[in-house]
Amino acid sequence: MIFGARIRQAREMALMTQAELARETQIAQAHLSRAERDSYDLGHDRLAIVAAYLEFPLDFFTTAPIAEFGGRPVHFRAQAAMRMKQADQATRTGEVVVEAVIRMEQHLEGPCLQLPDPQTDPLAAAAAVRRTLSLRPADPAIGLPILLEHAGVTVLGLPLRAQRRDAFSLWVDDRPVLALLDTDAGDRQLWSTAHELGHLLLHRNIPASKDIEASADEFAMHLLLPIDALVREMPASPTMSDFAMLKRRWGVSIAALIRMARRLERITQEQYTSLFKQMSARGERLRERTFIPAIKPRGLRAMAELTYGPSPAPGLAADNNWSVLFAEQVLDRHARVEDLPVRTSMPSVRPNNVVAINVARKSGRRK
Repeated sequence: MIFGARIRQAREMALMTQAELARETQIAQAHLSRAERDSYDLGHDRLAIVAAYLEFPLDFFTTAPIAEFGGRPVHFRAQAAMRMKQADQATRTGEVVVEAVIRMEQHLEGPCLQLPDPQTDPLAAAAAVRRTLSLRPADPAIGLPILLEHAGVTVLGLPLRAQRRDAFSLWVDDRPVLALLDTDAGDRQLWSTAHELGHLLLHRNIPASKDIEASADEFAMHLLLPIDALVREMPASPTMSDFAMLKRRWGVSIAALIRMARRLERITQEQYTSLFKQMSARGERLRERTFIPAIKPRGLRAMAELTYGPSPAPGLAADNNWSVLFAEQVLDRHARVEDLPVRTSMPSVRPNNVVAINVARKSGRRK
């Protein structure tokens, strides 16, 4: 049986419309449309054409999906700037990658979910998360993707370059999923991670709106820049050099720190405006000079290495009906042990910074 959802997944992952796929494969668009709705059988020969063009094995299309996101609120960081095709590409890629996690977890024990209960107040939610993650009042949360994996959140790195989109999040049943798109700007990634965590805790089952985006940003600010610590550390009338030093310590953008300085009344409105004009003149509104490296999540690669060995791409591809190239791209978005930061001040992170997966397999041990 051919599953129409699989055709749609592969097509939207390739950023293609039905009309574009029809033109490239010489298959009538009406047939493709009906096939995606499971009301038309393309047959083996035409499916083979579609599979070859979209670069998925045939078995991908004849295996039922186990993690469709349809009908669930999917929150995107920078959603207002996203084209619909880009949002669909990210969503479908997330569906396919989270399936691999679900399959591996049938044979491995992962960390238990330790997030605080859903909240409505951003400040209270941020404080609860910092306690859950064992972050002391003056601790930065630079390793947030890894800390969240230890707290049982499924954090995925998707092999899609972040342009005007950064991340998305949703609940899949009782599983919080946070997907990060590829960027080398660690300050942007850190804020996006915190912003999406805010959606998970504050906006479960609530559709996207400007109000909830503002609420998620408020949560991110309190999580990443605890006010009591910033009151002590931010000087009066801070300069761009001061902001650069604070950025290296806290891992957030200079732009976010300028906003915090205004909030704390360390600068006047005129200074606030002047600082942003300086950033614009230096070309730093889109990319700041002070560099913070991005931190990749670890969990998927850790599970794949336990399941398939030190070179897991072929096994990961075979079990999920992917190409080996796609498996390698997904794995590359997840950290090796040696890639991870050492955060000795954070007891929730183990010394080797590997997500705590029980090597004792569940029943049904893989051979």
